[in-house]
Amino acid sequence: MKKILYSTTALAAAGMLAFSANDAMAAKKPKPMSIKVGGFMKTMIGVSQQDSSFESSGTNNISRTGYDAFNIVNDSELSFTGSVKLDNGITSSVVIQIETDHRESIARSNSVDESYMKLTGGFGDIRIGSTKKAGFVLKHGAPNVGAIRTDTPDSDAWIIQPGNSAVGTPIAGGVGTNVGGADQMGLIYITPKFSNFRVGVTYIPSQTNGDFMPATGGSGGTESQFYGSMVSWEGKMGSSSVKADVGYSETHGTQNASFKQIRGGINIGIGGVTIGSSYADQNDIDTGKSGTANSDDGNAWDIGVSFKAGAVTLGATYWHAELPLASATNGDDEVSKYMLGASLGLGPGVTGLASLMYADWSDESTSAADNNKGWALIGGVQVRF
Repeated sequence: MKKILYSTTALAAAGMLAFSANDAMAAKKPKPMSIKVGGFMKTMIGVSQQDSSFESSGTNNISRTGYDAFNIVNDSELSFTGSVKLDNGITSSVVIQIETDHRESIARSNSVDESYMKLTGGFGDIRIGSTKKAGFVLKHGAPNVGAIRTDTPDSDAWIIQPGNSAVGTPIAGGVGTNVGGADQMGLIYITPKFSNFRVGVTYIPSQTNGDFMPATGGSGGTESQFYGSMVSWEGKMGSSSVKADVGYSETHGTQNASFKQIRGGINIGIGGVTIGSSYADQNDIDTGKSGTANSDDGNAWDIGVSFKAGAVTLGATYWHAELPLASATNGDDEVSKYMLGASLGLGPGVTGLASLMYADWSDESTSAADNNKGWALIGGVQVRF
């Protein structure tokens, strides 16, 4: 009996040791990165009115192109994010964003938006892949409240930009206050904060996002490269929060696709009130291009204010951009946008949005087809998950 008891006890002890060893091995075995799914969906319903002269030829009032006053627009995105902290203290993260709107799938060759890897630690923040530039990450400017923004092409879906107008946001090929908002394959580095300062630098080897060596030299060069830097300061002055930045960038390509930009912005927060403004100036790198119809010289600026009280935020924003030499015709291509906006928190992750906008597209040509102005009233709901 004693032998049986001893044997049973030994087996139990051995089993416990085996399970303990397995548990220890399992604890030491590194776990793969977990991916979290998130995103948002914004649905907007609105009415807008174009200038009647823009829609008509003027000859017997024959319609050139008529635009409906009513429209429904969706803006939605799925995001896949994950991170893991390594034994050396460095955190490795991945970010993949996918546009899920039908209009985006048609407009793009694929539906992938941002797709990059990020390494963070005491050295700062390194991002490698298709993402926004450091200057966009660190920027400050006029607050935009409501269903749409004045500084992106989203507002152009309601008040139509004439086809011959060369001015617009940089994402749409013009000059704007947001330098570096396009998602392009590159290398971004942002320093850790020191004395309320952060510095960001960006290098984009090819703005075409192609999986091939950039053809940037000789007479057959087709791609353009981007170099940019930004200095940002965020701190307190008395009871007010102050955020400011200044940045410089250059785009190098062919003679007609090379220009430099400088921008600066500021936000001042006092209680629930935020006041902000930014300015960007764009100039040709090649002096032989300045003063010609191919010149990229231009500037853009904005100013705005917002007020937050509980779940309600109200705002007013003005945005303006101009290109003095967009064609051989003397005069400026200009656009001005005025926006009143509101947002209301309806529940966890659910926000009601509203915007009232007036836009004026002015071309150096006096042709009715090259000039448009109008207003839009837009309401929407955004859900984040």
